[in-house]
Amino acid sequence: MGNKTELSGGIQNDYCLSFVSGGLMTLQWLLEPCLHEGQPAAFHYRNRIVFTPKVLLVNDDAASLLALASLLDSDGKTYRVITARSGEEALRQVLNHDFAVILLDVSMPGMDGFETAEAIHSHPRSASVPIIFVTAHYADEMNRLKAYQKGAVDYLFTPIIPQILQTKISVFVELARNNLQLQRQKQELEKLNHDLQEQRKQDLDHINERRLAEEALRQSQEELRQLASYQERIKEDERKRIAREIHDELGQNLLALRIDIAMLHARTGNTHPKLNRKVQAVLEHIDSTMKAMRAIINNLRPTVLDLGLNAAIEWQVKEFQRRTGIACDLRMPESEVVVDDNRATALFRILQESLNNVFRHARATKTTITLHKTGERLLMTVADNGVGIFPGCRRKANSFGLVGIKERISSLGGELSIDTAPETGTALTISVPLPSVDHAEPPRLAAAKISPARAGRRMSDGLKQVSTSAKRVAPPRRGKAVRADTSTD
Repeated sequence: MGNKTELSGGIQNDYCLSFVSGGLMTLQWLLEPCLHEGQPAAFHYRNRIVFTPKVLLVNDDAASLLALASLLDSDGKTYRVITARSGEEALRQVLNHDFAVILLDVSMPGMDGFETAEAIHSHPRSASVPIIFVTAHYADEMNRLKAYQKGAVDYLFTPIIPQILQTKISVFVELARNNLQLQRQKQELEKLNHDLQEQRKQDLDHINERRLAEEALRQSQEELRQLASYQERIKEDERKRIAREIHDELGQNLLALRIDIAMLHARTGNTHPKLNRKVQAVLEHIDSTMKAMRAIINNLRPTVLDLGLNAAIEWQVKEFQRRTGIACDLRMPESEVVVDDNRATALFRILQESLNNVFRHARATKTTITLHKTGERLLMTVADNGVGIFPGCRRKANSFGLVGIKERISSLGGELSIDTAPETGTALTISVPLPSVDHAEPPRLAAAKISPARAGRRMSDGLKQVSTSAKRVAPPRRGKAVRADTSTD
């Protein structure tokens, strides 16, 4: 048996004839479509899909076809060989399989190789399949040119050197394998990209939902803040109204009653001693009632607020020092700080709440209250030398001191800062914008809408309550820190 295969039309060597003599069983073995017996062209290997490329051999001569198949099958079996005896059969195979390369005989009855190649490349599925022409009779340049015009990638003459043919086939097989791998990678990337797009869409939907929820939450918080501010204004207005009614009605009646009782007391001093003693007791009851009335009025709305913010702060600091025994240092400008009624009431209530926190929580021995203007803002600082605010104690259950202060400041468009440390005290700094000078009203007469005579009586009552002992000094220099802090509710 020869070691070299030569293909020259109808002449084959002993190597080819030995396969012909083997009969049909030998031919089936040569055309086994797998790398290993019983395995399909594309099979799972360790849970991974292994693709076996296919090579189509087209030749009307059975001996030449068998020789080509045996030659290719000896090349390590890295691809599957499929044969066809005519151009029509080749077209049927092309419709059913994807081929890495096609070896096509030029001279065939019926459809020759050129017509078959043109028909193969006219179909979308096989338009890019490389075709190698193999011929023993049409070795001239005209046919070679015609083959290339029909889409051939090579034009071989017999006899063929086996190593060259095997190398060419191996190149196209490897190209097909790489192309399939690229296609699969492309499909995986497309699927991954689709998944990422879906995930991105879901993320965007979640972001939009979260943004809408946050916007709704902010709107709800703003509405609650406005409602709380409105309720606070209503409460202050109602306090003001009740205080006025008590002062103007009950206060005037008590005053008239006291004058009458005082006249009776004076007239009965010498003539009716027993009655005089009884009248004296009545006078004392009237005085205690008037004192309780003034305390109720001050709790509802201190009349000293009608004298301005400076006088109200001075009175509140004096009252706090008298009531608690904690030393207070008040620092504010000599000139009157002119603010509207809402700001004055809010700052006064904030000062009250801050001083209450000092008394209830700070265990302080000294408190410093500073009020001064910086540009277009008014700053008030309440500092103490107490125990400070411990971590986690700023918000206790059923305790809303700081919350109320923050809400009042927020309604004024102001800011609150807290400087604290354990055992070093606490300092609350409140900053609120000042109204323009053109729009600032003189304190209280316009806001209260009362007659000058009645306002004079109120101011007279308020002046009796204002301490003249509190110090008034120039405001501290800008940038000077107050080292203290207030405990909270």
